[in-house]
Amino acid sequence: MVSKSSQAALDETLSSNENFATVQNDISLAPPLAANDSELQNLDTINQSPKEEKIFSEEKLDFNPANVANVASLDFDETIEPLEQAMQILDDIFLRCKDNPSLLSGQEFKDAYALVCEDEALKFEYRTKLKKAKPSGVLMSSFKELESESASGSNAGNESIAGELISLVMSRGELFFDDYTDKTFVSVLINDIEHTMAIGSKNFIDWLSYSYYQSIKGESEFGSSASDMAIKQACSALNGIAKYDGKKQRAYLRTAQHGDGYCIFLANEKMQVVEVLPTGWRVFDKPPVKFWKSASMQALPVPIKGGNVSELWQFINVPVEDRPLVLAWMLETFRSEFKKPVFAITGMQGTAKSSTHDKIRQLTDPNTVNLRAAPKNREDIFVSAGCNWMVSFENISHLKSDMQDALCTLSTGGGFASRTLYTNTEETIITVLRPVIINSIPTVITAQDLTDRVIAIELSPIPYKEDSELNAAWEEAKPRIFGALLDLFVEALVKLPEVTLKKPPRMADFTKLGEAMMQSYGEDAGFFTDLYANNRAKSIAKAMESSPIAIAICALVEKTMSTLVYRGTIQDLLSKLSSEKSQDESFPRSPRGLSDALKRQAPALLTCGIEITIGNSPERINGSRGTVVEIRKVIQPTKNNVTVQSVDVYEDEERF
Repeated sequence: MVSKSSQAALDETLSSNENFATVQNDISLAPPLAANDSELQNLDTINQSPKEEKIFSEEKLDFNPANVANVASLDFDETIEPLEQAMQILDDIFLRCKDNPSLLSGQEFKDAYALVCEDEALKFEYRTKLKKAKPSGVLMSSFKELESESASGSNAGNESIAGELISLVMSRGELFFDDYTDKTFVSVLINDIEHTMAIGSKNFIDWLSYSYYQSIKGESEFGSSASDMAIKQACSALNGIAKYDGKKQRAYLRTAQHGDGYCIFLANEKMQVVEVLPTGWRVFDKPPVKFWKSASMQALPVPIKGGNVSELWQFINVPVEDRPLVLAWMLETFRSEFKKPVFAITGMQGTAKSSTHDKIRQLTDPNTVNLRAAPKNREDIFVSAGCNWMVSFENISHLKSDMQDALCTLSTGGGFASRTLYTNTEETIITVLRPVIINSIPTVITAQDLTDRVIAIELSPIPYKEDSELNAAWEEAKPRIFGALLDLFVEALVKLPEVTLKKPPRMADFTKLGEAMMQSYGEDAGFFTDLYANNRAKSIAKAMESSPIAIAICALVEKTMSTLVYRGTIQDLLSKLSSEKSQDESFPRSPRGLSDALKRQAPALLTCGIEITIGNSPERINGSRGTVVEIRKVIQPTKNNVTVQSVDVYEDEERF
């Protein structure tokens, strides 16, 4: 779009052009050139002819000198668009400016260049031409002011459009602020269905861009789009308006506690919600709480009553003894406020671990990408948790200690803070409590703090089935299976107030839900608690097998006959363990690294009868000074909940 100021300046330049004035004077004073003497004799007659005076009137000469025979044509014509005229001026100046640099300082050039710079594409094109055409002694910085003048006009236009976008949103939607997540939202009606979107999210920008296009389209065939800058300005203002003028209200991703039960967001085209209460479940068209849908969230199936949860095992490969744990974990994903164990699936090739992982997620929190590649760092984990209810990674080969710490944080709830992009004094904080599911071939969870929060199942190889045949049956059965899961959830909520735990484990709320679920099946109190404890004991043993430092300590203990295995500095212990050192990248390389590894493995080693004590301050011992560590054999503690055997109930697989 051409600004009025640039157009006026260009018109003024054209009207005051000396060459143009000279041509006018020449034309008005001189007749057409004659070719011979006879024509020269007729010059007076031609000059006196009223008809010819009318032809060469000033009105025509001002704007159309090309109509005059044998006169050099001028650069500008009223039939040429102003922007095209400016481009012609610049192209001509670029051809001559190396020999005449003063052309680049003339008003003619300035007005034309400022006009061209108002078009973003032409700005870059003509800036490149200018850079090539200008003399080497002329700096490009000399022309920044002209480019800024054009940008200021563009910014003014963006500000005007941003104002229209803000008015559009506030007239059509309700702004509110979730102070728990520090996010701003807007709820709007789209085809009479309420949609809640995070301001600045992809879904919001898509809706805003389309709504603006429609609002100015009118009766014409095509509308107009808002620039990225205008949308960014509008989002910034709307964030502030929602935060300080909007009401405070929670907005949930997939599930929310509501009254005596829970609401599960289906995220389908109707934005429906399933309300689950101890009295039953039902599908709502108008949710009683706010849910927002991220760009990658996919729809859960609309549940059907009358299904049987045992149908699930036809499609996923889960050992019979672990099925109650898997069902309890799936139900726990529907509870937003409680801590959740990390679900870790392991198995060699041919065990359908990825397929099992994928189908479990389809029934709990389906996503555009259900199985995501392993994270590169802990920030990737928290970013994924910020816009997804479930955190899901597959084919993990190794988890660094800081990543395992991040999974611990997601499991029990916590936050992650990092410097806000392009700032030095602001932090971006992500506060999350999320269900986590991962799969791998080896056991990758080695940190004992995380092992204490994990459900680990190992899959066995199964016969291969055609994906097309299996998937078709799965899509048909999925609504029934989801409905059966909700039935089981209802039964667990009924039993939950009656459940008490004698010795609550670390994930007590999850254990309590599992107990309620199994008691609804008619099992005795303590059944699920023992099952879960047995799984944890296996997880600890597998974690130790995957930890090079735990393996090295066990090897050292086996070689020592006395009760006291070692007492000395950590530096000396690191040297002593060098013979047991593997090529594993997680093996400690420094005394500090060894100290951290020993602290992580100490709880697991204690269950094997190995007690590790690390001093608080440096001491001198055996000619060396440093932090003292003591390794001692102790009587292995026995716990009723560690050595649980298979239960007879598993003989009836149809129950699960």
